[in-house]
Amino acid sequence: MKQVQTNLRNTQAQEYRKALRLAIALPAAAIVTGVLVMLIGQENFSRFMPPCMFSTLTGWNCLSCGATRATFALLHGDLRTAFWYNPLYVVFLLWPLYLYTRLILSLIVRPYRKYVFSPTLAQGIAVAVVCIAFSIIRNLPFYRAIFY
Repeated sequence: MKQVQTNLRNTQAQEYRKALRLAIALPAAAIVTGVLVMLIGQENFSRFMPPCMFSTLTGWNCLSCGATRATFALLHGDLRTAFWYNPLYVVFLLWPLYLYTRLILSLIVRPYRKYVFSPTLAQGIAVAVVCIAFSIIRNLPFYRAIFY
């Protein structure tokens, strides 16, 4: 019985160390990627990006139109310009930060318990409704008059 408990503790400790390494590696990778993208520059980066097929075919902005420019604006610390390019994208970027904060806190408060994020159906429906509504609203004339 004691051997089983020892094996269980070792397994939990290994999982904890793996989660902690991942929690450190993810922001480090994001920082390195951000620095590389800033060094490349928006002009050089956008040469490799294909045009938006939805926008090309319909003439309307898609859900993610402006997200690349918003990312560059955020990397340069210009939140206002990033919000101007694509407000929903900027707001949705807060979601991974929230999940990462929950992960770190769960590792600190309950170090040997498994962290599981399981979104509910209601959350999925809410996100879908917000995305569809934003896609429609951003192509209406009054939205363009306000933001463009």
